[in-house]
Amino acid sequence: MKFLSFFLHPSKLLQNVFIYTLLQVINSGIPFLLLPVLTRYLTPVDYGMISTYNAVFGVISIFVGMSVAGAVGVSFFHLSREELKKYIGNAFNILIFTTTVVLLVLFFLEPYLVEKLKLPAMWFYIAAIMAWMQMITAINLSLWRSQQKAKPFALYEVSQTIFNIFLSLWLIVGLHYGWEGRVIGITTATILFGALSMVFIFKRGYAEFNISKIYTKELLHFGIPLIPHQAALWIRFSADVLLITMLIGASETGLYSIGLQFGMVVGVLSTAFNNAYMPHLYEQLKEDDWKAKRAVVKFTYLYFAGILSLAMVLATFFIWLVPYYLGDKFHGASQYIYWLSLAYAFQGMYLMVVNYIFYVKKTYLLSMVTVLTSIFHIVMSYMLIQRYGAIGAAYASVVSFFLTFILVWSVSSRVVDMPWNLWKK
Repeated sequence: MKFLSFFLHPSKLLQNVFIYTLLQVINSGIPFLLLPVLTRYLTPVDYGMISTYNAVFGVISIFVGMSVAGAVGVSFFHLSREELKKYIGNAFNILIFTTTVVLLVLFFLEPYLVEKLKLPAMWFYIAAIMAWMQMITAINLSLWRSQQKAKPFALYEVSQTIFNIFLSLWLIVGLHYGWEGRVIGITTATILFGALSMVFIFKRGYAEFNISKIYTKELLHFGIPLIPHQAALWIRFSADVLLITMLIGASETGLYSIGLQFGMVVGVLSTAFNNAYMPHLYEQLKEDDWKAKRAVVKFTYLYFAGILSLAMVLATFFIWLVPYYLGDKFHGASQYIYWLSLAYAFQGMYLMVVNYIFYVKKTYLLSMVTVLTSIFHIVMSYMLIQRYGAIGAAYASVVSFFLTFILVWSVSSRVVDMPWNLWKK
């Protein structure tokens, strides 16, 4: 395949793709392999509570994180080492400020949140600290990814996952903590490795505490327009969980969340590939060579066909596997796998085209698209859940993910000139 050898540095790319893919398989594969154990020690209601906490953490992360890790990843290619140190220092300043504000907001909303979500109050505050630490880890990983240092990236992520899982198993199986054991495992690992990431960043000389109006403004200019985008993504990935809980019950939420774990395998693989692919794409865009751009487009079309085929094959296999793999109470999760796998295939296709918008830093355009499609998603999901039950949420995911992919592709074709029509000279 001539165009592949022209467009990419095959040995380096394939090595990184292999490492990132292996990382994602291990990172999500370990929890996946533990499903036979966890589905025999936890109930569908327990899984529903875990999903509720994850949804709370997701929305808090939007306002704490401000997408500063994404800004660092893009600016790595535009700033000198000295400038980057100051840039990351200002990113840390923003994280301290946003975490403080979110903690204050949670303090005032605590009675309402405890009553509606049935979570103990302490978990809301822990979720805010966890979001802060997770974003520091994201900055650390973004630096390694931008440097194309896949091995330390992989080792760090796998270490965090192993610590998380073994702590969770000890609490659930050994001490019978139930759903809280899983949440303690997640939060402890995230906070600990966030602190380690801070040490790594400073030891490698990539941060310097300072106050710069220019860099603060640039970070906020990147992150604030992404708040609606991130909120919209949260709606698409988490609103279904809350809707199913409210309209049907926590037990069905637990089954849906297990089906989602199977479907997310496709998402994990596509994210792994994107981690390796993104720096190479940015390098090619920076060169602005037309032949290289045609190679990018050919490669992208092959990827589209591949990810759709992979999703269908995996979904068929997983549906066959469920009766042998999960506890008896969770066999109903199989009905969601096919549709959610297809939805994540469209999400993987979206990742291939959204990089162009990030490259030119026109994130406000992305926010407009994702806000509109997320409103569409939540309305459709509500209607389809009422009509068809929890499977309606999976139907809504397929439609909204496909629509988002098409619209983002349309926007990206306008902000970066690419020869998407290969048949036109």
